[in-house]
Amino acid sequence: MATGHFILLIETDPSLTEKLATQLVRLGVEAVRVGDLGDALDTIKSREYSISAVLVPSEIDGKNLRKTLKSIRRREPALPAMAYGKIPDRRQRKALRAAGVLLSLWDGYDEGILRFQLNRLISGESQNAVRGSQRAPVHTRARIVVGGREKLGILYSISDGGCYIESPRASMDGARLKISFVLEERSFEIEGVVAFANVPGNLQRPNLPLGMGVQFSDIADATKRSLAEFIHARLESLEV
Repeated sequence: MATGHFILLIETDPSLTEKLATQLVRLGVEAVRVGDLGDALDTIKSREYSISAVLVPSEIDGKNLRKTLKSIRRREPALPAMAYGKIPDRRQRKALRAAGVLLSLWDGYDEGILRFQLNRLISGESQNAVRGSQRAPVHTRARIVVGGREKLGILYSISDGGCYIESPRASMDGARLKISFVLEERSFEIEGVVAFANVPGNLQRPNLPLGMGVQFSDIADATKRSLAEFIHARLESLEV
């Protein structure tokens, strides 16, 4: 019988993945750590754990990875995989994609990107048209003005139509506000409406930090294009 939901972490050198394993636990994910592809397949066959996804090192042998994931997916057809580690060269990227590994977690990531990528991975977003996604992770301060009062938050993710702001002081659904933030040295000031508040006692998105989802209103075409360009570039860096 399965004991819960877990992520299979294939690691060639456990000392290099200790930080990642610790971060996963902090985000509420239990890592089942295995040393190679053979152990990974045996773990899936055992049915001891309910595995939600697989994390593979970017330098792993592509041919063997493709063969192993094919065997794994005969048992778990929708099981997604994400590569982590050093940015691979063109040949390695091609091999990872051929094995069905679409998302990435390259060295230098912060915990915000890790959380965002895990959400994409486990939600199944990586399985179909990953590059069509319109949301991208960010981690930058945002100034929020609502009802004549100002407060600060952290911009957690953004699309060309809205954003999610991490804050312990989320505004109520329907509240109108103005958000100011900077992305790659460009300043933005956008008006919006709170679509939902994610607060204790009313966690509408348990996989997100406390805060609020905001839908932009009356956004200028030039601003929308700038956001779309930023999102496209950011998502490319988070995909194999």
